[in-house]
Amino acid sequence: MRKKNLILAAAVLAVAVLAGCGKEGTVTTEVSSSKTTVSSVSKKETSVSSTSKEEKTSTESSASTEVSTSAEDNENNEEIKVDRQKVFDLFSGMTIGWNLGNTLDAHGAGNSLRSETYWGNPKVTPELFKAVKDQGFNTVRIPVTWAEHLGPAPDYKINEEWLNRVKEIVDYAVDLDLYIILDTHHETDFWLKTKPEDSAALNAELSALWTQIAETFKDYNEKLIFEGLNEPRLKGSAREWNGGTPDERKLVNELNQTFIDAVRATGGNNEERCLIICTYGHCAEDQALKDLAIPSDPNIAVAVHMYTPYFFTYEAQGSYSNWNGTHKSDISNIVKLLKKYFLDKGIPVIITETGAVYKENSEEIVKWINDYFGIMDEAGIKCAVWDNGIFRGQGERFGVINRSTYNWNDESIANAYTNRK
Repeated sequence: MRKKNLILAAAVLAVAVLAGCGKEGTVTTEVSSSKTTVSSVSKKETSVSSTSKEEKTSTESSASTEVSTSAEDNENNEEIKVDRQKVFDLFSGMTIGWNLGNTLDAHGAGNSLRSETYWGNPKVTPELFKAVKDQGFNTVRIPVTWAEHLGPAPDYKINEEWLNRVKEIVDYAVDLDLYIILDTHHETDFWLKTKPEDSAALNAELSALWTQIAETFKDYNEKLIFEGLNEPRLKGSAREWNGGTPDERKLVNELNQTFIDAVRATGGNNEERCLIICTYGHCAEDQALKDLAIPSDPNIAVAVHMYTPYFFTYEAQGSYSNWNGTHKSDISNIVKLLKKYFLDKGIPVIITETGAVYKENSEEIVKWINDYFGIMDEAGIKCAVWDNGIFRGQGERFGVINRSTYNWNDESIANAYTNRK
């Protein structure tokens, strides 16, 4: 997930459409407790039991104040000329997605299988995925942080034990005939800094990483989808959560293409597998959407993150917990941009992260879900709910299911997500 500068957010609140990019915070190894920073830079770990973690938030503006310095007004999304109906058909089988957050994406334990439980969630079991499916989620997104499990350049070999554990968890979902989105997650906490001067090294490491992942899964069917990057950005920069700079957006375009090339080169089912690319920081800000280069590959989709409106979906100074529909246009305005730049041009879109922090406001969240997903359903956009396992106590309470009992933390919220008409 992610976080933005709250002072900036307050300043632009009157003119900005609030959406979702990503954010940094800290979370302890206790599921019931996490800490959130106020700045856009994660706190350092202070002990073995306290790790930094990305949590997401968002400020996307439909009327960006940035003036592009590109050589041309880079609305480089193609007109309808590549047939991506196969991806639209694939997505049509999805109901709603669920994120296995704060688990395989946890880091701080080093090159160890302990990473899976290091942020306080229990080991993943087939029973967890079965409970998710039984509720009506037929898609699981499996965020994975690979950085601490990689060997040195130039091979960047993935630790075999870690790769096997990831495969084992993917297989839990395969056995249940779920759609699966597998990604590379908190790499921005380590090597993936969007510095244009480091372009060669960044592309080399990303290519090596995705070549190994793709080789491992190349015989899996089309229900396994790869998402190349998660919120690629320069942490702590002035535009970290507002679409980046023109040069940074250009670099993300390069990384997206490198991801596609690496996967396709492995052959097998990867030659036509659906691959998800993203904007800078997964932002839905106007300039970030406009400057996203769309490869000619027919089996790709675009992902953004939308925790919208930010001050309802997150807990921060100035946030609110009641939903009366006043800010519903914040959601619909972003969807209009997604239609303009992608959907209306035959380019599939998916929201791979969304959700609302629990503030003892179940009824209000249910109202928000009905409005948010009503708009998404009408637009034909599939979504995946972020679940970090935290529901009570301090921290960003995005938890939807109890990972130990497999019961839903609040059945009204779970039912609102899965029982939409």
